[in-house]
Amino acid sequence: MFPYKEFQAIVLAGGGGSRMTELTHGQHKCLLPIGNVPMVWYPLQLLEHTGFKEAIVVVSENMENNVSLAINKLNLKIKVDIVSVEDAEELGTADSIRLIHEKIYTDFLVISCDLITDVDISEVLNLYRKHNASITALMLPTPKVPDDFVTPGPKNKQKPETDLIGIDNETGRLIFLASGSDFEETINISQTLLKKHPSFTLHSKLMDAHLYIISKWVLDLLMHNKNLTTLKGELLPYIVSKQFSKPPNKQCADDKNTSIVQVDLKEDIYRFAVEKSLDELIRKMSAYNDHSTDLEDAYNGDIIRCYAYIGNGKFGLRANTIQMYHFINTKIFEWWNADNSYQHPYFRSEQSLLMKISPTAIVHSTQIQDCSVDDNALINEKTSLKESHIGPNVLVESKTRVSSSIVMENVTVKQRCAIHNCILCNGCVIEEGTELKDCIVGPQHTVIAGSQHSREVLTDPDKLIEI
Repeated sequence: MFPYKEFQAIVLAGGGGSRMTELTHGQHKCLLPIGNVPMVWYPLQLLEHTGFKEAIVVVSENMENNVSLAINKLNLKIKVDIVSVEDAEELGTADSIRLIHEKIYTDFLVISCDLITDVDISEVLNLYRKHNASITALMLPTPKVPDDFVTPGPKNKQKPETDLIGIDNETGRLIFLASGSDFEETINISQTLLKKHPSFTLHSKLMDAHLYIISKWVLDLLMHNKNLTTLKGELLPYIVSKQFSKPPNKQCADDKNTSIVQVDLKEDIYRFAVEKSLDELIRKMSAYNDHSTDLEDAYNGDIIRCYAYIGNGKFGLRANTIQMYHFINTKIFEWWNADNSYQHPYFRSEQSLLMKISPTAIVHSTQIQDCSVDDNALINEKTSLKESHIGPNVLVESKTRVSSSIVMENVTVKQRCAIHNCILCNGCVIEEGTELKDCIVGPQHTVIAGSQHSREVLTDPDKLIEI
């Protein structure tokens, strides 16, 4: 591994989890447990594994202390600089980058805190380097959720949004990016695009992983164009579309007498996308060409160049919905097991990979199968735990069954309860004799004794309202 001094790494962890508010009320999204490890551990571990020595983690002001404490407990070698941004939950991702621009001095990598993947980032970096790109994005196959997989909570027929991603078959050039909802029946492809890229695939089953390698000049553009507020929804489609534009007349652009009315600094991307003289000379002297359809210069003379790296054969998803969050918790150890190069905190040689029990947990039960049990949890005798994650300081009393569930921090499950395929949030109490199936129990909520619930969200009514 080599330290990447040519790139800075930025982890965006300030989001409030607007699509999973049942879980994030009173809890920071980036600290939600996945396999009993805070979500933010996964992108940081990925960066460390790739060779990064430092990373900036962007959080909201009210999260800074909690995130700092959580990261300090993870025994990561990577140096983490936690930068707080006011009201980060309400900002777009591009806005967050813009607000920390003083800390960014070179090309940089941006990764979302909810990306869980085993892709080798160095391959994405190499694709960026190879073509001296403007932006290189990681694309992953859309996760396949089994038909019989049940997401806790009420039934939700809402389908995830489909992205249409056009990628050149030979070079990996990212040439088209749009949301499927923007089109009713037909998609018009420009003649300029077809001429430059006659062989490309328009993908509808790829997922933008929200991992980007970005040139420093793009940040300079962001600083001048405040209308670009998000990376995935606005900045990336804008840069992709501008690949097929032409720079203004060089003489006109260089003329000191040219007025701002004639050349709008916000609109003229070529004020920022300026190719270095040496790079231009190397390109023209090289025999390399990325196309064989004509005798034009490499890249057809395009100064703006976007690429997509497709992580085929790798696992990956974004845990940004309740479905994806629950799904990754059911799969995390199976997926992580398949790649021995990553060291998960619970993978210890002295114990089975499928039996991950903290040395400070007290477990009296002999009926535990495929579970993780975190620090200071107390599992009484005559209990049955199966395919579940038990968080720190959890109490599970006797004659209780817990299966296929996520039990977060400081939860109490009393005697004779049956919990199946549920998410129990921080500090909730499940009273004696309760039966829960496919439910979400909100933080600090108490489920009354002897009650039976199926496919419900159990929490205080005011906690379901997000304003």
